[in-house]
Amino acid sequence: MYGAGDIPTRNGGNVAVSTPMASEPPHLPAPHPRSEHEGSARRELTGGEEDFLIREEPLLIKVEDQQVLTMRTPGDDLHLAVGFLLSEGVIQRAEDIEDHRFTAGDPRRLRADTIELHPATSSRATIRGRLTRTHEIRSSCGICGLTDPDDLLESTPPLLPGMPKLTATQIESFHRDFETRQPLFTQTGACHGAVLFDAGGALLGAGEDVGRHNALDKALGAASMAGHDLQQAIAVLSGRAGYDLTIKCLRMGVPVILSVSAASALSHDLCSAAGGTLVGFLRKGRMKIYCDGGRISG
Repeated sequence: MYGAGDIPTRNGGNVAVSTPMASEPPHLPAPHPRSEHEGSARRELTGGEEDFLIREEPLLIKVEDQQVLTMRTPGDDLHLAVGFLLSEGVIQRAEDIEDHRFTAGDPRRLRADTIELHPATSSRATIRGRLTRTHEIRSSCGICGLTDPDDLLESTPPLLPGMPKLTATQIESFHRDFETRQPLFTQTGACHGAVLFDAGGALLGAGEDVGRHNALDKALGAASMAGHDLQQAIAVLSGRAGYDLTIKCLRMGVPVILSVSAASALSHDLCSAAGGTLVGFLRKGRMKIYCDGGRISG
């Protein structure tokens, strides 16, 4: 079984792994047949009817001699891993990873799926040093003593001032499109979603996951691996705009963050300091603009 230090304590959070897995963990009952969607599983309920439930299973991300464990919804694991490294500032671009290998785990033996990422030779030393610090800034542990938003923004690229220009009508259209790109949520009602658009409404990347961090990392990874420029991208988030998601977007140069729920005070401060645009309570016909950044009109 996993050691106590290996179990994530927050939904979708990541912790450094130090305790090895036992060679012969106990057997569990064979899993029920899965649905057609990779991220859900069919289960029989008390009354005898069946339903699709969201899957949440461990994924071990290995880079060089470092490894990080996350609880995630299976699917788009490469996008998740690359997006995580990008949004945590471990790598600067998707091309820093040259190759990868995925090894399926065994849920009945509590063995995690594993994805090994092989960085370019020129990036290995930098990646190794940065990865050891990725667990330090997390919702589960606060901000490790940092109180000034400028400290969090120290390594983020400058945003393009006042770009892209958006109208309220465009923002509402992003929300409508976002709602059509959540098949797993439609099936299970139990996952987060994140979608990246360009100013014209074209899809750049999307992700769904039981963890909101993971959903955003999947979207960021997909967009970056496809070679999209995110300097004028719009991120739409299914949950609240907490600082942890906001800083991921700002690190990637995403200037506009739209959330269907509220924003935190620190997210407001981060976007205000960076010149970003932050919108919350994005619902049909209404929104709350926390920070404009000179981008919204009408």
